[in-house]
Formats: sequence, C-alpha cells, structure tokens
Amino acid sequence: MQDAARAIISFTDSQAYKKDRKQNEQPESESSDSPIEIAAYLEYLRNKLINNNAIKQMIKNHNLLQSITLLTIFKLNNHSNQKVDRLRFNVRHNSRWCLNWIKIYGDAQDFADLVNVGYGKVICISLSTAGGIGEEEDDEIRNGLNNIYWFLKEQHEGRNWYSSFQPLPFLVRQTEEQIEEEGAIEEIEALMNNGYDIDIKFMANGAKTETLNHFIHNN
Repeated sequence: MQDAARAIISFTDSQAYKKDRKQNEQPESESSDSPIEIAAYLEYLRNKLINNNAIKQMIKNHNLLQSITLLTIFKLNNHSNQKVDRLRFNVRHNSRWCLNWIKIYGDAQDFADLVNVGYGKVICISLSTAGGIGEEEDDEIRNGLNNIYWFLKEQHEGRNWYSSFQPLPFLVRQTEEQIEEEGAIEEIEALMNNGYDIDIKFMANGAKTETLNHFIHNN
C-alpha cells in the first residue's frame, strides 16, 4: 500500500507542476505509461479499501487522500485520442471509487475527512452533462446521483450499520455548500426532466429530495 501511495502522490504532484508551468514553455507530451500505472495502483487501493483498517491507514495519509481527490478530475475535458481518453477515464473512475468505499465503510471521522478534501464537489462532477462537460456515461451519472443521495442521507439521519454514527449536521451544511458551488442542483433537475432512462430519473429525484431535506431536519 505504501508503494501505491508514493506513486499516486508523486504522479499528482508532477501533474500540478506541469499545470503551473509558464504558458510560453513547450508542453510535454503525455506518456501513456504513467496513467496505466496509476490506474492500476488506484484499482489496487480500491480493492483494499473494503477493509476498515486499510481505510484508516489511507485516511491518516492526508497527502494520499488529497491526491486521490484531485485525480477524480484528472484531465477532465482535455480530450486526446480514444486510447488516451480511456486511460484518463480509468484514473478518474478508480479514484472516485476509492473515495466511494471510504464513504460506504467509513465512520463519522472518515466522513469529516472526505468533506475536508471536497468530496461534496467530487460527487457532482459526473452530473455536469447539461453544459457538455463532465462524464456523460450513464453509469457515472447513476453513481454520482447515488453518492449524493447516500452521503447526504447518512449525514442527515446517521447510520446504524457497519460503522454506526449519529447525524452530522455540521458536515451536512459543508457538503451542501460544496454541492451548490458546483451547480449540481441545476444538473440534478436537468437529469429529472431531460428524458434520461427511468433509473436515472428515479435517482435524480432521490438526490434532489436529500438536497432539500435540510429544511426538514432543521425544523
């Protein structure tokens, strides 16, 4: 797990460095080897995170958690050829699932750590289809809606299975602010009304309900 963590952090740092380079410098060509390797490391972590001890080990490494969060939008909207686009998508997809497993199996402190790295924004990325941005694959849309629903629902109501915890009203406010900043409410409404399949419409309605539930839980 340490090798995976080092590789992921190093890769993310190198991407940040390239992004910050001066505009007049010649851009470097992107090797396909690095995304392949990083996607494999992320898939390895994704499989490990079903274990609670692995979650705690990862959460303690804030740089790793931050790096995985950043990789959920790796090269988003930066299109190349089909092969390269697929490699980039695999990096984003596995990064999102790493965070998703923490959401599913984590405790209240893990939820707080997710909010602190902007998970409320991350789970909205796959919904940004109305303006032609973001992932448009139906599975990614379903996952995004499902994550919004359960992340908010368990903060509103608490959880009585696996890692149990009481309602987390302070985290709810932070998460809703992150969701609103991403314009996700409008995206959810678009998914409710734009002729998508019945599963997506149903999930969009559920996600919208949870974004409105702060009025119920605050009264």
